[in-house]
Amino acid sequence: MIAWAAAALLGAALASGPAAFAAAASPPTVPVTAPAAAASAAPASDLMARIRALEHEGDSRPREAADALDALDAGAAPYSAERLELLTVRGLLLAQASEPEAADRVAQTLDDWARSRHADAAASAALLVRARALAQRGNLRKADTLLDDATALLPADTAPLARLRVLHTHGRIKDEAGKLEEAARLLHEALSLADAHAAAWQRAELRSHLAFVYFEAGQRERAWTLNAEALDIAGAAQDYAALGRAHTAQAILLDDRNDPDGQRREMEAAIACARRAGAKSDESLYLANLADFYLKSGQFKTALALSEQALPISRELKDVSGETVALANIGFAHISMKQVALGKRFVDDSIAIDERRGSISSVASTLGELGGYLEKAGDVAGAVQAYHRFRKLSDEVFQRDQQKAIVEMQERFDAERRTRDLTLLNRENELKSAQLRQRDLQQRLWWLLAATFVLSFVVLVLLYRRVRRSNRALESSNYQLLVQSERDPLTGLANRRHFQAAMKQLAADGKLAGTVFLVDIDHFKRINDAHGHTAGDAVLMEMARRLRDTLREQDLIVRWGGEEFLVVVRALGPEQVESLARRMLAAMAGAAVVHDGAPIPVTGSIGFATFPIEPTLLAVSWERAINLVDTAMYLAKAHGRNRAYGVRLLHARDEGQLDDITRGLEEAWRAGTVALTLLQGPSPIIEAVA
Repeated sequence: MIAWAAAALLGAALASGPAAFAAAASPPTVPVTAPAAAASAAPASDLMARIRALEHEGDSRPREAADALDALDAGAAPYSAERLELLTVRGLLLAQASEPEAADRVAQTLDDWARSRHADAAASAALLVRARALAQRGNLRKADTLLDDATALLPADTAPLARLRVLHTHGRIKDEAGKLEEAARLLHEALSLADAHAAAWQRAELRSHLAFVYFEAGQRERAWTLNAEALDIAGAAQDYAALGRAHTAQAILLDDRNDPDGQRREMEAAIACARRAGAKSDESLYLANLADFYLKSGQFKTALALSEQALPISRELKDVSGETVALANIGFAHISMKQVALGKRFVDDSIAIDERRGSISSVASTLGELGGYLEKAGDVAGAVQAYHRFRKLSDEVFQRDQQKAIVEMQERFDAERRTRDLTLLNRENELKSAQLRQRDLQQRLWWLLAATFVLSFVVLVLLYRRVRRSNRALESSNYQLLVQSERDPLTGLANRRHFQAAMKQLAADGKLAGTVFLVDIDHFKRINDAHGHTAGDAVLMEMARRLRDTLREQDLIVRWGGEEFLVVVRALGPEQVESLARRMLAAMAGAAVVHDGAPIPVTGSIGFATFPIEPTLLAVSWERAINLVDTAMYLAKAHGRNRAYGVRLLHARDEGQLDDITRGLEEAWRAGTVALTLLQGPSPIIEAVA
């Protein structure tokens, strides 16, 4: 497991993607020393230089750097450019240190300044600090909105480095939100300013960040060129913290080229740079990254040793994110060495920390990995339990995101309605003004009154028609947004949101009637690791196409998870169910998927059942139905993959008994409480590629 650390580090991107990378760009860590004579005013140029030095030092020890800036505050003239710079940097460092209350107090000081002096620059800085704090807590939508406002408030004569901070922060947040095109545009603007005005660490940092954005966008060569420049700049400046981050970005690029030896060398170089820079937080996460590398390559003792080095560093720094990563990796290493009970205790400790801090997505991610490691260790029951917990939390995260999206859509609708109402009001006011002028001229211009009345009527009619057209366009736009929100953008299949809406019709009484299949692509992570994520996307799109071709137009097929598909059809007889399951297995194991000239063999595992379920014809909710076929699918994976397990008979009197059987499905099968059907899939077809 690799951390997603809000404080920082490019290393987290190795497994976490753009969200982790965006948090990773940070200046090097060196000891932070509070100024000795902070109370006495320093020359403005000296004070600005000290502020920027602390900004450079602060990401590795943001709390200490923020304290040092606080000590400098007394030496800054009120309402000066130096104090604005000091407050902005201090607020950003407090946000990075996960101290939102302290960051908000700084933002409030900037707000008071803005109100008392009508200073847009201070108002923009307050929004920047609040946006950084919101992004640190995962509220990317609100942070993005605040940064739009911060950018709009920037005065035309804003200092280049102040503008650079806004652009870079906005680029980070766009990157974390997966808006790569907008992130690249903002980061390019920031890079132009950095090349003209900023220090070497900022120029290197922006290049490494842009390299990862291009990497995620599939522009690999451009990513290599940018990160090579970052390595050169950081190396020439002997800025070892920036150099460590560039080495870590290089490891990501080498991982994509399937060069494990080169990846390991770059990760080891990053650790050496962090140690030379005295950047303990960087070192902790780089150790975690390397431990994850050794876990994936099967060198569990080495992974354990590295994780045990990282754990005390994280605890010393009070880096909760780093601590949870180290604990999880220690647990995974023990599980992989068949010390399952001991490993579970470490993973449970990691999960408990994330639960206390309310990080549901981190808990879900850890549970998903735990299921994989337990499955490999032969603990099928433990793996199924972990996967069920993972599924439940993933649904909670999805529902939370869905609620946020609905609120955001409503806010957009309200804003558009307010704009229309305001436009209508302005036009009505213009009309009223015209009518007042008409009254003043009434005695002399009676003959124009009739014409004016007719003109006013025509204007009102035209305005009414325009409003109706706008309303129809808005309704059409909202409908298109709804359709898009219920489709998976990669495969074009329905997504969970559409499924939940469909279930209101298919299970109107809360009980599902139909046959449910849960389909999982076997060893999908291996495909991504061996061939790259673009190859994984190609496999997903091809499997979606094959399943569509196998099913009827009226059948519901949903992209359920990363590599999982859910199929719901009308209730079928046993022979029809088995025939359809065989056809889906055969479709997935058909001709290998060819990507960049390389054939990729693919198979799938399936769990299925028909509801109400024989022999008791127990009616169940769709959630329980999916839990049952989910467990059957994991049995198929645990017993060799490329097969389907179907629940043919299940003796349960009520849903509570069904839940007990689902949790111990294999034991119930052996005890005769459940009858399962096993269908073996065909061998995948691998053809030579010319």
